[in-house]
Amino acid sequence: MTTRHTEVNWAVVGTGFISQSIADDLRLTPGARRQAVCSRNPDRARAFAVDKGFAVAHGSVSALLDDPSVDAVYIATPHSTHAAIAIAALEAGKHVLIEKPIAVSAEQGRQIASAAAASGRFAMEAMWMLFNPAYRDLIVAAREGAIGEVRSVRASFGLPFGRADSSRWTPERASSTLLDQGIYPITLALDVLGRPSRIHATGRVRDDGVDLTAHATFEYDDGRFAQLSASMIEYIEPTASVSGSDGWMSVPAPFWAANEFTTRAGSIARALTERRRTHHDRRGNGYVPMLEAVTVAIAAHRTEHPTHPLADSITALEVLDAVRESLSSPTARPKETR
Repeated sequence: MTTRHTEVNWAVVGTGFISQSIADDLRLTPGARRQAVCSRNPDRARAFAVDKGFAVAHGSVSALLDDPSVDAVYIATPHSTHAAIAIAALEAGKHVLIEKPIAVSAEQGRQIASAAAASGRFAMEAMWMLFNPAYRDLIVAAREGAIGEVRSVRASFGLPFGRADSSRWTPERASSTLLDQGIYPITLALDVLGRPSRIHATGRVRDDGVDLTAHATFEYDDGRFAQLSASMIEYIEPTASVSGSDGWMSVPAPFWAANEFTTRAGSIARALTERRRTHHDRRGNGYVPMLEAVTVAIAAHRTEHPTHPLADSITALEVLDAVRESLSSPTARPKETR
């Protein structure tokens, strides 16, 4: 199937919180049509379709993928299902936008990339942070020398989503604070500093292998570093900063969804007393910039978006794999990543 119109007919897999936020922002996205939704519970799918303005409700993923009216699928199911659904959708001729993490391992990420290449369809991880205007401005400012030579990144995402023994966090769902929360600070570090030379991580891992907290240090051969934290059971100030030889930039909580940041630079006296604020108005729940960029790319018959190509998602998964390996052996030497 190819998209024969300027509008892209979107479908959403799942009816949870993320699906609801995506549905609301699809309504605000030029060129995006809310076409279909599916849930294992047909009544829930129908109620979602009526409430969010979707044309069709399906009671299974297979029924949705068989629907010829669907161009693109947003996959908002548990982590453990992302790769299988994405590959099935690509093989059915659908474009895919996959809630982060795109998969639970680098190997699964490579399987998705292979399926996308074979199908000729668009595929991307829904790392919405990368498309937010304030984040884009921060990255551009860092690369253009607003704070001199960038030397370090600090970022954390720790919120107490539930008890450590909660049924929400299970191996069957590929539950993981690294995959769910840690992916944001790690993506920021990779975007600013690149792939690290060494990784050292400590944290709390349940006996069943579910990681609940993680604290990682990325080291680079030239002395640059990143200090990153994630937790699903406690608060760790969810802010971020990028520091350099001439100043630093601070992103308020929650940094992955922030619509502003501040820059302090220059002499010590000036950096400590003056700050420059960069602000953008939020569009919808914050997903609109990403949804619009992907909708435009699909309508233009592109298979990837340059802001977040599949290779970047696979690199992030390789680093996440290394962090998890270090977590499982906290007394081991820092992991070499190349």
